[in-house]
Amino acid sequence: MKKLYTLFAAAALFATTALNAQVNVTFRVDITEYLAIPTTLGPGGMRIGGNFTDNGSVTPNWTPSAEGCAMTQEGASNVWTITLTFPDSAIGNTQKFKFVNDNWGTNEGGDSTEIVTGGCGIQDGGDVNRTLVIPSASTSVLFCYDKCAVCALSIDDNNSAISSLNVFPNPANETAFLSYDLTSASAVSIDLFNALGQKVNNISLGNQTPGAYKQQLEIATLVKGIYFVRLNVDGVSTTTKLNVSK
Repeated sequence: MKKLYTLFAAAALFATTALNAQVNVTFRVDITEYLAIPTTLGPGGMRIGGNFTDNGSVTPNWTPSAEGCAMTQEGASNVWTITLTFPDSAIGNTQKFKFVNDNWGTNEGGDSTEIVTGGCGIQDGGDVNRTLVIPSASTSVLFCYDKCAVCALSIDDNNSAISSLNVFPNPANETAFLSYDLTSASAVSIDLFNALGQKVNNISLGNQTPGAYKQQLEIATLVKGIYFVRLNVDGVSTTTKLNVSK
């Protein structure tokens, strides 16, 4: 009888866990280039708007002024972030969204912006909205304000341990190489990101002595598009762009 009770309890726990399954999507936006226009942030800071409740999130639809749509600045950087939760029933759905400066009227997707010309959004009765297919696992996506691709500026720091950085050939098809010069002994790794800011590969190179290096990047399985190669040296990152052609 005790074993039977344990079995029922385990089944109930599994059912509850399945019913409560969810996925978190962290939306991040770099506003470095936006501020350089120049632009001033409103008192509400950066916010997000989208049809979130249509996909089961508690975040209200198209109401960037709402408390649940406020983004948080990452330290002293120009990157703002917000994490939204969706039920697993929303996996595979198309989420429409856009980043907003304080409230409507100062938002992405206006005439002639890259979201319009770059084809990374859809027309929805007014300005163009970004779209994202809700993934099956929690993830983080990073964009540059009013642009299709991730900003290289958002993951670049001045790194005195590197005297040069280059990726070649560029564009590349099956294989590319990253060359760099280290000025001091450092722990080195390489990350490869797609245009959504999602990490698609990582290479850990361990500790390296000062000198010139060339590292092969396997890109044969990647789809055509823009990628960002990030060289991490003792925790400081420097990034260069790679165009994968097929």
